[in-house]
Amino acid sequence: MSRAWRGTLATATLTLLTVTALAGPAAAVEAPPSAPPSAAELEAKARQQQTQLTEEQKQQAIADAEASAALEAYQLAQRRADEAARQAREEAARLLSAQRATELAQERLARYIASMYRSGMGDTRIAVLSSLASSENPEKLFSGLGLAQQVGTNQNDAVDGLAKAQAAQATATARAESAEAAEKAATLQATEAKKVADAAVAAAAARVTAATQALVATKEAAGIAAAREALMAQAEAIARQRSGIPAEAIDGAYALRPVADCVGGTTNGYPNGRIPTTALCPLWGTAGQILRADAAAAFNAMSRAYAQQFGAPICVTDSYRDYPSQVAVAAAKPTLAAFPGSSNHGWGVATDLCDGIQTFGSAQHQWMVTNSMAYGYFLPGWAQAGGSKPEPWHWEFAG
Repeated sequence: MSRAWRGTLATATLTLLTVTALAGPAAAVEAPPSAPPSAAELEAKARQQQTQLTEEQKQQAIADAEASAALEAYQLAQRRADEAARQAREEAARLLSAQRATELAQERLARYIASMYRSGMGDTRIAVLSSLASSENPEKLFSGLGLAQQVGTNQNDAVDGLAKAQAAQATATARAESAEAAEKAATLQATEAKKVADAAVAAAAARVTAATQALVATKEAAGIAAAREALMAQAEAIARQRSGIPAEAIDGAYALRPVADCVGGTTNGYPNGRIPTTALCPLWGTAGQILRADAAAAFNAMSRAYAQQFGAPICVTDSYRDYPSQVAVAAAKPTLAAFPGSSNHGWGVATDLCDGIQTFGSAQHQWMVTNSMAYGYFLPGWAQAGGSKPEPWHWEFAG
């Protein structure tokens, strides 16, 4: 459990009735130095990233389905391309056959013309048949000239064979060109379909990879932060043991009480003696004495219990001590004051008390010894009668 968390818990559970407002303007709030994210913050971030990763995985599933459909379309397009290529080959073969048939028909007609020439037939008929042999559409020319009744069977067979051969060649050419165009279109469609599939899968996979890497990094950082906080909590426990804080005082700091009126502000990140006064809370029955919020709440509850016994609030001569004040006290009392910047007064958890509490053996001091730890306050070992620097007035908060 971190010190900040404990301070917040204690502040929320300790009592503080109506308190006097701090006199004078509040000190300017200094911006605390930035601290690395806590394990809880990183775990919250990891949960958000897990949600994002889940969403990206859903999107990847959608992309996979779209890619599957695109690949299916690619496969179909490939089959169409293959079929178009087969048809193109067939039509090319037909075209080659038609071209050969045309050539044979033209050769046959040429031979017939030659035989007419040798037999002495009329020049007009020879000229007409020569035109047919070189015509692109001999069948149309043949019927258009009205030659069906003017030529014999041999002539008609030769001309008709040439016309059919050339018509078959034209049809084969058109089919071959159509098949080639279909093949190109199908191939282009298949290629584009595959590009769409590859792009969709790659984009989705990249997003999932990025989200996964971010989540792993955050979880690793959360683990490091958790380990760091655990070590810090262990160090704090050891520090308390070494400083002689009684377990009863720690239990008293967390005792359940009504919620305090003043909650102050966070002191995390501020150096010793540099805590803004707006983050601190006043002590009941004092003039301007302030402590950290949880320490003030516990002290005020203790002071009210003390008042029921002695008829007055606890007398306080010193509480939070800023850095300049620590320097001044160290200069005035070099053998008693802590080194500036290390005093617990600078953390807002130490008090110097009066009105009898400052005397060992007095009724007031004995009351504090008997009751203080129920509120989280204790007299450090070094400040006790047999300590290294006896200070019966110096009481600290354990929270």
